[in-house]
Amino acid sequence: SAVPYVLPISLIFALVVSLISMIRANEFVSLYALGLSRNYVILFPFLWALFFCCIYIGMNFTSFAYANDYKRNILKNGTIMNQSGEVFLKFNNNFVYISKINNGQNSAQNIKIFNINDLNLSSFVSAKNAHFEGESWILRDGNITLLPKNYELANDGLKIQDFSELKSLEGFKPKIIEGVASNSDYSISDALESFELFKAQNVNTDALKINLYKFVFTPFFAPFLMLIMYYFFPVIARFFNLAFVTFIAFVVTLMIWGVLFLLTRLSENSVIASEIGIVVPIIILGCLSAYMYYKHR
Repeated sequence: SAVPYVLPISLIFALVVSLISMIRANEFVSLYALGLSRNYVILFPFLWALFFCCIYIGMNFTSFAYANDYKRNILKNGTIMNQSGEVFLKFNNNFVYISKINNGQNSAQNIKIFNINDLNLSSFVSAKNAHFEGESWILRDGNITLLPKNYELANDGLKIQDFSELKSLEGFKPKIIEGVASNSDYSISDALESFELFKAQNVNTDALKINLYKFVFTPFFAPFLMLIMYYFFPVIARFFNLAFVTFIAFVVTLMIWGVLFLLTRLSENSVIASEIGIVVPIIILGCLSAYMYYKHR
């Protein structure tokens, strides 16, 4: 999706164009003549930029975060939802194999659950299909195989029991499985749930952290950089070439955005820590913008 890239740059470019228009029409200096402070003039554009960033973050709690997946499915399959391929996951003491999962329908086909106890296979569940209801998976049309604890002569052997319906895998939500099976995007809420689950299973969570940081921190690049750049604009056009000022503003914006994009890619490829590549640059921009605002109070 282009929204994470276009939105911040659009906000900054909108401020640049607005300021240049105001400077050229002498509206900028007129605001100062009316008694408005330098900080007060930028306050509301800054707050509007923060508002749009918060709206974007809020939308990523919803199905909006999966818009790119929906588009890809429509172009490839002619339908919004599709079937994900095979997936093999660990959940608590279980290893779960799913042949197909129906994205968006909370259902799966040919599911197998291997229960491990003290590094030994204790039971094996196989079901033709399953459906997620409430907080658990309801397995249908399958059987459960119970293995003996001690493999000795004259002891009971394995037991196979058929079932029409069996509740299992409580808390193992479909969105978590879909994200792993199809390598799709996550919403913020699903990413948080997946992060908690994978952390409890001692599974690497770096990819989830990067997604969360990109959703939560990266959009604030725009308002912070807007605030910093604002204080470098001239008040009147008499002594400055506004075309050159506009060019410099656009180049600086694209260069800083390019550096942030590069750091994000390095974080995604585990070259640097995600906190250093994504969080720290935004915090630095925030501190610089706060310093500039305080300096011109």
